Amino acid sequence: MENEDKAILNKDFSLISLMGFVFPSIFTFVFIAIYQMVDGYFIEKYVGEVAIGAVNLYMPILYLLVALGVMLGTGSNAIIVKKVGEGKKEEAGKTFSNTIQFSIILTIIITAICLIFANPIMKICGATEGNIEYLKPYYYTLTSFSLAIMLQSALGILIIGEGKSVQAAIVIIIGGVLNCVLDYIFMKHFNMGIRGAAIATIIGYTSTIVYAFYYYIIAKKSTYRFKFQKINFKEIGAISFNGSSDMISNLAGGVTSLVMNHLAFRYYGEIGVSSLSVVLYFQFIIQAIFMGFTSAVEPLFSYYYGNGNIEKRKKIFKISNIWILIISVLVTALMYIFRENIVEIFFEKGTEIYNITILGLKIFIIATIFVGYNTFFSGLFTAFSNGLISGILSFIRSLIILVICLYLLSYLFNGIGLWSAWPVAEVLSCIVSVIYIVKYKNKYKYL
Repeated sequence: MENEDKAILNKDFSLISLMGFVFPSIFTFVFIAIYQMVDGYFIEKYVGEVAIGAVNLYMPILYLLVALGVMLGTGSNAIIVKKVGEGKKEEAGKTFSNTIQFSIILTIIITAICLIFANPIMKICGATEGNIEYLKPYYYTLTSFSLAIMLQSALGILIIGEGKSVQAAIVIIIGGVLNCVLDYIFMKHFNMGIRGAAIATIIGYTSTIVYAFYYYIIAKKSTYRFKFQKINFKEIGAISFNGSSDMISNLAGGVTSLVMNHLAFRYYGEIGVSSLSVVLYFQFIIQAIFMGFTSAVEPLFSYYYGNGNIEKRKKIFKISNIWILIISVLVTALMYIFRENIVEIFFEKGTEIYNITILGLKIFIIATIFVGYNTFFSGLFTAFSNGLISGILSFIRSLIILVICLYLLSYLFNGIGLWSAWPVAEVLSCIVSVIYIVKYKNKYKYL
C-alpha cells in the first residue's frame, strides 16, 4: 500500500493528468458546499422564504466547526505527507492519531459551550423575532451532532492527502445523495420542517466518518495506523499553526457572514438575509472549487518538498496556475450566463427578493477570477509547512480586507456596497498574495 501511495505522488503529471488527479477533490468539496444549498432549496419549498435566513444565521457556528476541522486536517496532512516522503511511517501514524483524538476532545468542549449559551449566541448571529423560531431547531440539532461536522472536515482532507481523492469523492457523493433524499422525506412526508433539514445534513456528513473508520481501523489500508496515545499538545500546536491559514480563512468566513447578515438586514430587511443566503451558497461553491483543487495539490508540494524534488515542484506550480485561470474564466462565464436560472430555483421571478438576489449574484461572481489564486497561494505555504505566511495571507484576505470593504463600501453605496465588498477584497488580496509568492520563490523554488 505504501508503494502505491508513493507511486501516485511521484507521478510525472501533465496538464491533463493533473486535472484527472485533482478533479475528484474538487468534486468532493463542491458536494460539501451543495449540502447547504440543498437544505436551502427544500427549506424554501416546504417551510418558506424567511426560513432560508435561519440556515444562513447558523453559518458562523458551522464555519467555526469546519474551520477547526480543516485547520487540524490540513495542518496535520502537510506534516504527515512530508514524513511519509521522508520514510517516517511510524511517526506519521502518531501525528494522525494525535490529530483525531484532539479533534474529538475539542469538539465536545465546543458543543457544550454552544448548547449552554445557545440563546445569546443565536442573538449574536443575528436572530430576529421573525426568524428565531426557524433558527432554534436548526441550531440545536446541528450543534448537538457537531462532532460529525468537525471529523468530516478533518478526515476528508486526510483521506485526500493519501492519494485517495476518488474514494473520498464517492463517499461525499453518497452522503450528498443521502442528504437530498432525506431532506425531501423528512420535510415533505414527515413534516419535520427545518429540523428535518438539519438531521439530513448530519447524516450526510457521517458518510465520510464511516468510510474513514473502515479505511483506517477495519481494513487498515493506510500507510500508517491509528493508535490511542497520550495527546502531544506541542505537536498539536505545530499542526494548528501550520493549518492556521485554512482555519483563519474559514473562521473569517464566519465573522464576515455575521457582518453580512447584519448589513443585509439593515438594507433589505429579513428578505435581505434570505437573499444573502442564496448568494452565499454560490460563493461557497466558488470557494469549494478552488479549495478542492488546492487540497489535492498540497500533498504533492509537501511530498516533493520532503524528498527535495525541485523540478516537480516547479512543474506542478506552473500547471496549477494554468488550470486556475481556465477554471476561473469558465466558472465566471457559466454563472453569469445562467444567473437567472440559478436564482429561479429558490425565488419566483420578478419578486423583490428575486431582484435583490440577481443583483447580488451578478456583482459577487466578479470575484471568481481572483479567488482561485488567493486560495492556491495561501495553500502553497501550508504545503511547505510555513503556517506563519499562510496564516498572514488568509488573515489579511479573509478578515481584515473583507471586513473593511464590507463596512466602507456599504457605508458609501448602501446595498450595492454590500455585494461589491467580496470582489474588491479579492482583488486587493491577490496583489498581496503575489508579493509574497515572489518574495519566497528562492526559498521554496517553485518558480
